Amino acid sequence: MIHPFIFKPGAWQGEGTITFSMADDVLNFVVNWTVLPIEEGKIYLNQVVAIDGFAEKMRNTFTIFDVTPSSFEIELENHLVNKVAGKGVIGPQGIAWEFRRKDQDFEGYEVYELQEGGWYKMRSEFTSGDGLRTSITGSIDQ
Repeated sequence: MIHPFIFKPGAWQGEGTITFSMADDVLNFVVNWTVLPIEEGKIYLNQVVAIDGFAEKMRNTFTIFDVTPSSFEIELENHLVNKVAGKGVIGPQGIAWEFRRKDQDFEGYEVYELQEGGWYKMRSEFTSGDGLRTSITGSIDQ
């Protein structure tokens, strides 16, 4: 199954909560995804995350390539991790990917579960070498 999220050009919006291991606060966020048309066999996605209480928005660029019916390769690029590679899986009820970067002790995963009505429930978690953990839950829709 080709999921509309990440595999078809368009815009997605979402919201949810984010927690950091260094604080007890639960912060609200909004996210905007832009899925660009396939270019030379690659899918480019731009993500902008606005977290309550943070003046600066987080900007991520994802590149998806080597797509098969059940898997894909993915790269994440931002000012915090520079560029990190990962692997993704595609199932009938969702999409997921994970990143591991040993030289920076960075790893994380994102899971998007398709819901009736075409929206996705999402969760993700990222850890870094300094022991910091970021946990995110939310939903996205077109």
